[in-house]
Amino acid sequence: MQRFADLVTRHPRTILVVSVLLAVIAGLGAIKTPINYDMFSYLPKDVDSIKGQFIMTEQFKSADTGYVLLKTTNTAEVLKVKQDLAAIDGVAHVGWMSDIVDPSVPDVFIPQELIALFKKGEHALLHISFADVAASDRTQASVAAIKAYLKADQAFTGMPVFLYELNEMVKDQEVKSVLTAVILSALVTGIATGSATVPILFLLAMGLGIIYNMGTNYFLGQISYLTKATAAVIQLGVTIDFSIFLMHRFREETHHTDDRRAAMAHAIQRTAGAIIPCAFVTMAGFLALATMRVKLGADMGIVMAKGVFFGLLSTMIILPALTLVFERFSAIRDVKGLIRPMTHAAQRLVKYPLTLTVIFAVLFVPTAYIRQHSNLSYDMQDIIPQNLKSMQAVKTIQDSMGSIQMTNILFPAQTPRWVQKKALDEIAKQPGVIQVLSLESLVDPAIPASFIPEQVKSRFTKGGYTLAMARLDVLPGSDEGNALVGKIRAILAEENITGALVSGDAPISKDMTDLSAADLVKVDIAGVLSILIIVTIVFASFSIPVVLVAAILLAILVNVSIPYLFGHSIPYITFSSITAIQLGTCVNYAIFLMTRYREERMKHTARHAMVLSLVGTAPAIITAGLCLFCATIGMVFISDVSMVQSLSLMIGRGALLAVVITLILLPGVILTSDKLICATSYGWNKAKKE
Repeated sequence: MQRFADLVTRHPRTILVVSVLLAVIAGLGAIKTPINYDMFSYLPKDVDSIKGQFIMTEQFKSADTGYVLLKTTNTAEVLKVKQDLAAIDGVAHVGWMSDIVDPSVPDVFIPQELIALFKKGEHALLHISFADVAASDRTQASVAAIKAYLKADQAFTGMPVFLYELNEMVKDQEVKSVLTAVILSALVTGIATGSATVPILFLLAMGLGIIYNMGTNYFLGQISYLTKATAAVIQLGVTIDFSIFLMHRFREETHHTDDRRAAMAHAIQRTAGAIIPCAFVTMAGFLALATMRVKLGADMGIVMAKGVFFGLLSTMIILPALTLVFERFSAIRDVKGLIRPMTHAAQRLVKYPLTLTVIFAVLFVPTAYIRQHSNLSYDMQDIIPQNLKSMQAVKTIQDSMGSIQMTNILFPAQTPRWVQKKALDEIAKQPGVIQVLSLESLVDPAIPASFIPEQVKSRFTKGGYTLAMARLDVLPGSDEGNALVGKIRAILAEENITGALVSGDAPISKDMTDLSAADLVKVDIAGVLSILIIVTIVFASFSIPVVLVAAILLAILVNVSIPYLFGHSIPYITFSSITAIQLGTCVNYAIFLMTRYREERMKHTARHAMVLSLVGTAPAIITAGLCLFCATIGMVFISDVSMVQSLSLMIGRGALLAVVITLILLPGVILTSDKLICATSYGWNKAKKE
């Protein structure tokens, strides 16, 4: 580490030139990285609902359907719009009643369940099937062309349209979120350091790290829009901790030498023992998300873990170079005036270690209970903002036509038609099912298949499957929606129909709900175990990891208890990931305090060592916590995506809770456990006796 520090501090200008050149290359990679706005694509491919979606896409070309509502009863006008939309590149088919029944046939001779899908009163509803998946460039270009063709008062909705509008919204809000994070973080660090220049150096170093991270996402193939919307802000909030810790130590070293290069070299060496473990622990916390079967966890976890790695490099290499090159412009306010009141506060705090430990232990009981009874939301409205035009169009269409929430039931072609009809009749009786449309509902099962017009048969039979559509009046992801999907699948099982698949928004939401329950356990276990192992190795101790991780777990439990106490639900992705994220981000504070305590404990008694540790680390820990809070809190007010809002709020609030527990309760636990720590930690036998 001494050689590394000397190398960095001897060649600062060369480092800056190379850093900028690499940032240019990484910036191009960031621009070229595709963004995936389809959250359903992150579900495992072996899930039944996703198998069904694949068949609907490949065979029926209607997995991601768009809907256009026309206010007209003129059949010729409807057919003209239908023909024009079908001519747009990327549109596979535009469905209407004319595909099944000749337009000259009077409505009185057409089954009412068929009419209900396509027209009602003075409105007609066109069903648009796209040639490619909803998130593809071709489909998104088709959506843009359709929006340009339609009149302003014609409602247009569906998953492809949601994704198109979401893309436009996220681009705008991402810029606002990053700017807010930058401004607030700069304000906090400026106040903490008494310098207008130091925050700029911090942000330049962290900004380069963010560019490197975003650029290397190119090699992942794509990232989700949720990752893109949050990764830069979270990386800034997390890795600025390292910069604060380094600069705080650099300021201390300048009191012992006038040689700024030597002071920075010493700061790098002495901070590395805290920063590097913090980085590895944070990375481990994020990578725990990769254990989720819902691959969104791996998407977020890998990108954020990379961000921590590049943040570490930026702190250890780029920030020292920037500081030395612009050192004459970056004087930091001397904080000697704060030492006396902080020392007094710390001395009073360490007088009651047993009391603090009891409070620490007691808090686990109610918060652990509340966490197990938290209200989780699986509502897809958490992912899709309700102020999109396409979401407003859903309400317009529902008011005019009724629900357009369609669930597809795919029967293997060898399933007897009378068995299909029996199952579908039972499904149609279920509360929440408005109607069921199938070949059997239009053609009596007694009629031989050879007598059915090819125009009708091809609409429902393709690729070895027969399609039936159930129109539901339930919200995907709701308790009612999940229960109804479960009942539909149970009916198919009762009829011994093997190989049948149920797909659509409601079944996918149900499968996502079921998967998340197992993911919660896996992520928590993986995060805690990986961090325990790393901290055990770093501190060569069996007791220190338990103490530090327990402190952050308490902060997490308190954090997730707050929504419960106020009667709020938590989006399941937020709940699944917050343990890993907060463990990774906030255990830094505990590690920083413990690293300093180990250093001071070799020279002083336990209480005096803790006082010196608190005085030496509290300014940096408080600043780091406030920076993470400020970096994420802006998204709570800027983003229109409930999941982004909730995740940002819990990360920011969790940072403040971690600071409070680290600086108030953890010192008492450490002092109470001092003898145990000394007995179970390598090298602590040199600690000064009481």
